[in-house]
Amino acid sequence: MTRCNCCNKELKEGSLKYIVELRSFADFDGYLDEYEGDIEEGIGELLDVVDEMSEESLEEEVYQVQYYILCSECREKFKSDPFQNGRPNFEYQESKGTIH
Repeated sequence: MTRCNCCNKELKEGSLKYIVELRSFADFDGYLDEYEGDIEEGIGELLDVVDEMSEESLEEEVYQVQYYILCSECREKFKSDPFQNGRPNFEYQESKGTIH
């Protein structure tokens, strides 16, 4: 049995339903905080942390894809206000930095 991930309504076989693919990825705005201390030491510390992380954890820090099934009503709500916070969608080009 398939259900809407938003309202939990049962979606019978053959009924209209939508798949929403949500991609999230790291963004870089071109600004790096000043590092106080020895840069070489800081890079070494960062590499030590990275070495201890699994490949999956590292990938999740940079890029994720999630899928949701929505009924017609929830899709319409999602299209106009995806986070249901009363704010309209923003223009992607105005907010992005440099994608890595």
